[in-house]
Amino acid sequence: MSERGSTSFLFVIGIGLIVAGAAIYGVLALMGVSLAVGEASESAGVPIFAVLALPGLVFLGLVLLCIKVVIDRFFSKEDDHYARTVDK
Repeated sequence: MSERGSTSFLFVIGIGLIVAGAAIYGVLALMGVSLAVGEASESAGVPIFAVLALPGLVFLGLVLLCIKVVIDRFFSKEDDHYARTVDK
């Protein structure tokens, strides 16, 4: 996947957040989230928010990618050209 242009950073950040969130969530699932959260809640107080925030990373990544798509569409001269010249 090769991205160029002024919004390529959104692509990198979005994909990075999705991959990071999925990787962390996968590791916690393998460790047994219920056991880890139960023990950590008793000893540290409120670490359950960290587990619940992981899907938020994935959601944030998807939102950034959607923003990137909209920005790319608005500023694409090639898309505008095809929208005007392609037979309908």
